[in-house]
Amino acid sequence: MRQRIRNILILMCVCIVGIFLFQGYWLYNSYHIQLDQFNKDINESLRTAVFNKQFADARRYFRNYGRDRDSFRMTPRDLPPRGEALIRIYNGRRDTTTEMGKRRREFRQGNDSSRREYADTLARQISDLILMNNLTDDSLKLVKLDSLFNAELHSRQIMTDYVLDTFHMDFNGYSREGFRDSLRKRPPLQTSKIPFNPASSLFVQAKFQSPLQYILTRMMWTLMGSLVLLVLTTVCFMYMLRTILKQKRLSEVKNDFINNMTHELKTPIATVYAAVEAMQNFNALNDQRKTQTYLDISKQELQRLSDLVEKVLHIAAEEKEEIELFREPTDLSEMMDSIITNHQLKSGRPVQFRFDNLVGDQQVNVDRTHLSNAVSNLVDNAIKYSGEQPNVYIRTALEGSRLVIRVKDNGIGIPRVYQQNIFDTFFRVPTGNLHNVKGFGLGLSYVKKVVELHGGTITLNSEPEKGSEFTIQILV
Repeated sequence: MRQRIRNILILMCVCIVGIFLFQGYWLYNSYHIQLDQFNKDINESLRTAVFNKQFADARRYFRNYGRDRDSFRMTPRDLPPRGEALIRIYNGRRDTTTEMGKRRREFRQGNDSSRREYADTLARQISDLILMNNLTDDSLKLVKLDSLFNAELHSRQIMTDYVLDTFHMDFNGYSREGFRDSLRKRPPLQTSKIPFNPASSLFVQAKFQSPLQYILTRMMWTLMGSLVLLVLTTVCFMYMLRTILKQKRLSEVKNDFINNMTHELKTPIATVYAAVEAMQNFNALNDQRKTQTYLDISKQELQRLSDLVEKVLHIAAEEKEEIELFREPTDLSEMMDSIITNHQLKSGRPVQFRFDNLVGDQQVNVDRTHLSNAVSNLVDNAIKYSGEQPNVYIRTALEGSRLVIRVKDNGIGIPRVYQQNIFDTFFRVPTGNLHNVKGFGLGLSYVKKVVELHGGTITLNSEPEKGSEFTIQILV
């Protein structure tokens, strides 16, 4: 049995550990997926912000250009070495306009190749105009870009702090592939280098702090689902473990009960058998006095056997049906005197009782029959587990709306390791093969049930060789 339980526990632990590892690996992969998505989102946000900024600048430039063609006058000092053609575009817009008019007429009259050439030329001229306009006020445009970038991030629910950096890049000596790789390569939590002003080789890049808040927000339901699954799995494991251990303990209690029951039943049977055998084989029938003695012994033992069977059947019936209480005004002094008198009469040794009634003549509303039986069981245990001179102390008092009953003895006491189990049905403190104290472990379970039905509690204070004290508190 123990080997089976050990194997079950090992398999369950392996399953639990496997589930935890699988969930951890899954969450780890989910974290990296969300991290990749974060890097993708910040790059797309920066590209969108740069595009929107450049598009807004171009639209504003052409709008200003249409209102005032002479608002821009540039000189070769403002341009790179290749900018002389652009000066002619900016400073000679009338010539440009005339030239463009001629080309439009040629475009209407020409073939497809001339149309494409005209479109390419017009696109280059517009691009050059935009680039020349981007040569100035980069710092102001960067502030506007930061605002647009921040708006894009918020639209994607990214609230992570970042720093927007600009820098110039010199691509002399780079091949086309090297140029692309230099723009694409980036460390984690940084965007790619995106051109902001190609005319001045100005690039922009954003650097972010830890995206933990963003990732936790995206993984909130995943984390909650995993947490609930792990908690449920752990709770189920603990519940199953507790059930298995409880079943194991009940099995041990059942075996102890069977051993005690066998011993208790064999004793009266053996006594009756010996009496009958004596009357048959030793001419006891010829002696009326011996015959009557043997018959009295047999009757007493059979009555004891009947009481044992009746008690077991009574407890079994109580397990199936709830005890019904019938509360009535009860005189505690009278009830305790009756209990003490009964135990003094049936005890085979002198018992010293002490009873302190702090309730006085006041009656309490309790079930007299069941409460009397419960206290009687406590007194019976106090006598059975004491020495040759049992001392039993009973004290009753009212504390607010609660009736407090204390039963204290000078017996052998109960080890602390067993104190949590003594109220379980059929449980008895292990004594090996010794059966000097009769019983089946049914009395204290009955006491606890009666006390709980009264809406109360029962506690134990005990030390080995120093006696035990049971305290009952019930509502009245």
